[in-house]
Amino acid sequence: MPFRPNTQLQRAIEKSGYTQDDLAEAINKAHEELYGTPGRCSDRQVRRLLTGEVTWPRDPTRLPLEAVLGQRATELGFRPPPQSAPRGRNVRATAPTHLQDLSVQRRTFVLGLTGSMIVLPTLPDSGRLGMADVRRIYMTADRLHQLDDQYGGAQLSEAAARYIEYVEHSARRCSFGSRVQTALYQALGGMATSAGWFAFDSRQQDTARRWWDAGLRYALLAGDRQLQARVWSSMSHQAYHLGHGGEAVSIARAALDETRGRRDGHLSSLLHSRVAQGHALQDERGWCGRSLLRAEQTYDQHRPSEQRWLRFYNAGEIHSSAALCYRDLGQHTNSVDSARKSLAVIESTKLWRNLLAAHTRVARALLAAGEADEAIASGDRALNLLPQVRSPRVVMRLAEFRDGLIDSGAPGATDFSDRYKAVAA
Repeated sequence: MPFRPNTQLQRAIEKSGYTQDDLAEAINKAHEELYGTPGRCSDRQVRRLLTGEVTWPRDPTRLPLEAVLGQRATELGFRPPPQSAPRGRNVRATAPTHLQDLSVQRRTFVLGLTGSMIVLPTLPDSGRLGMADVRRIYMTADRLHQLDDQYGGAQLSEAAARYIEYVEHSARRCSFGSRVQTALYQALGGMATSAGWFAFDSRQQDTARRWWDAGLRYALLAGDRQLQARVWSSMSHQAYHLGHGGEAVSIARAALDETRGRRDGHLSSLLHSRVAQGHALQDERGWCGRSLLRAEQTYDQHRPSEQRWLRFYNAGEIHSSAALCYRDLGQHTNSVDSARKSLAVIESTKLWRNLLAAHTRVARALLAAGEADEAIASGDRALNLLPQVRSPRVVMRLAEFRDGLIDSGAPGATDFSDRYKAVAA
């Protein structure tokens, strides 16, 4: 009987950025952390997993594999034998506490996050750094962003901060050429920007600013204007959420000016949407409308961005920005329409944090439009997602909806508030 290829595992490996050799090495390192003895996984064993020859790996392979890829074996396409349940949860629960220590002195990083252990790529303690090492830093950023997209940024800011410290420690102890130096600055700048986003999502605004300042310094050292624009986009978004409309506009325009003629359509669209949000806060309807139109036009006229950090940006994000702008301008019917369009796109992604934000956005727009019953229904859908998400920023928005509902005196407001308290406790 022919084997059935494990396409779920293949997709997870592709997302992680590992080659078969790299994955085998990471599994062996995770094995040593879990069991105290060297692992024996090889690229041949990885191929056996991919071809479907192995339908349920033994514990010494399965548990490290789950730790490396951050998913349960069943989520990776494996099928447990009859009357056999995965035992990974018990092993993880009794794993030594030092596995969650991100000390700079350790060469292996194992993070206890979101119910799984995540092994981050390591760098040399001495010798010479090369482009392969820089790629490992990007792999780390990608892995942390996958967790952020799925669950939210809580816990990730500190993890990113410690990994940056680890990379800087390695860079001080190793040698490298000018090409690697530039790439290293770019990778560190990107990681610092990510750390700022995770802090922002956790409502740690001062920490977010410090990381974005660090990201700008690395971007300047690398001479990378696209990275500068990424940092400024984040800073503009923060200014908007803090109610500083003029600052949000100025920062986003600086990013547009600095990258004129050098940016792709998705970056242009994102920056124009940032400008629009700032104008909306200042009740500048004409300017806001023109910027929203530019965001739509530049998104539609260009192919998808090749920049890794812009993978999150899609039509749902444009509609989300429009919904926020219309809400700030008091155009509640338009806000509801845009919020629903955003939700329709985001629902196809199955990313829990984004879904929670989208349902909350619809609920707030409906409440502002006077549609309390529909607002409560959307709020209930958000509550269903709340236990799976660690995003203090989005949870705060849901709490604001609850408060607004109570203030409105709408029928069902008290019941919703009670449900919120029970779920959020």
